[in-house]
Amino acid sequence: MSDDFSARLALPYLAAGQMQKHVTLNTALTRLDALLQTAVVSRTTAVQPGDASDGDLYILPDDAEGAAWAGRAAGTLIRFEGGGWTVVPTPDGLIAVVLDEGAVVVRADAGWVSLGERLGEVQDLARLGLGTTADDANPLAAKINAALFTARGVEEGGDGDLRLTLNKEAAGDVLSLLFQTGYAARAELGLIGEDDLGLKACDDAGTWRQVFRVDRATGRMAFDHGAVRRETTLFTSDGEYATPPWARWVEVACVGGGGGGGAGLAGPAGTARFGGGGGGAGGLTHGLWSIEDLDDALAITVGTGGLGGAAGGESRVASGGTVLLRATGGAAGATGTSSAGVGGAGGLGLRAANPGGGSSITTTAATGGETACADGPGGGGGGGVCWSTGGGGGGGAVGACWAVAAPASNSEEAKAVKAIFMGKYPLRETAS
Repeated sequence: MSDDFSARLALPYLAAGQMQKHVTLNTALTRLDALLQTAVVSRTTAVQPGDASDGDLYILPDDAEGAAWAGRAAGTLIRFEGGGWTVVPTPDGLIAVVLDEGAVVVRADAGWVSLGERLGEVQDLARLGLGTTADDANPLAAKINAALFTARGVEEGGDGDLRLTLNKEAAGDVLSLLFQTGYAARAELGLIGEDDLGLKACDDAGTWRQVFRVDRATGRMAFDHGAVRRETTLFTSDGEYATPPWARWVEVACVGGGGGGGAGLAGPAGTARFGGGGGGAGGLTHGLWSIEDLDDALAITVGTGGLGGAAGGESRVASGGTVLLRATGGAAGATGTSSAGVGGAGGLGLRAANPGGGSSITTTAATGGETACADGPGGGGGGGVCWSTGGGGGGGAVGACWAVAAPASNSEEAKAVKAIFMGKYPLRETAS
């Protein structure tokens, strides 16, 4: 221990019998003025200022310039007073505020380092605000434009993994990520009042709707408003189809009514008498639309089956009074004559439907057609041999329409679905 200066701050001691004790005392007080609640003007100013005020402190950067600054080591604490500059000895651990940065630095062997770097850890804080003010409702608050969480590598003492763990106390509590726009909720993802993972969406009116839920026991995902969901509605009579709220696309298929079979020819025994031809199948059409392109619910008209000797009725789909899709009924089978009993032509749709079979007096009557429209209904079979009294043909089958609602959105997935559909059922103009 020195008899002349204090061990840590190097403050001069007064000696017994010393003359001009005030000089020594004033030197000690001046040093205390620099070291207590230290505030430096800057640590980046490289040129010695000519307008410094008494008491101004600077931390010198590398290669400082000026009569009193040049040649001094970086990190030197220097003070201006009484027209001159004096170096202030700084012990390790001295804390200083850098006024032009708003930073707090600490003196260390390696120079001046930030307070946070020197602390190493901060424990048991009640609040922390980063760029904003934390409060009781949000004890941790940050106003930033980007955040990064990165794993500590093996070479740094870590294992290279990074897992962010969120924990709640009980199953009925909430553990979630809440997404907002202008502090208004828009979506929430997490364990929301249960232990199954769920996603909810919120509209401008504040109404929440469940989007999906993942069953933690089975891993199965359920979509409340559809995703892989498909719903088919079959119409065998006229009606109205209201699209479900979860649907984004609707696929419709129409089949026209089948044509009625023709009457067989009557005549005396021994004469040629052909049976009536089979009625043609109703036409088949398909359509695929985005819900956004449909004005109203779809009006469904189902074509009636043709009575004996009559054509089948047309099936069609309309929206807002505009017919979007139609399939004509099959033609009636021809009445038998002494030379033939021709089957009726198939109705029109994406392609001609299957025709009815012709009758015969020498062999089994022809079956109804099935290859002209392989994915449509078959035509009616031809009539057999007639007796002395001819009979009327049978009625054709009633047409049908079915609608399949799908949740695919206006996305690449939906375009792919539409491309597959249109590849299977290419567009063709239907007869009116």
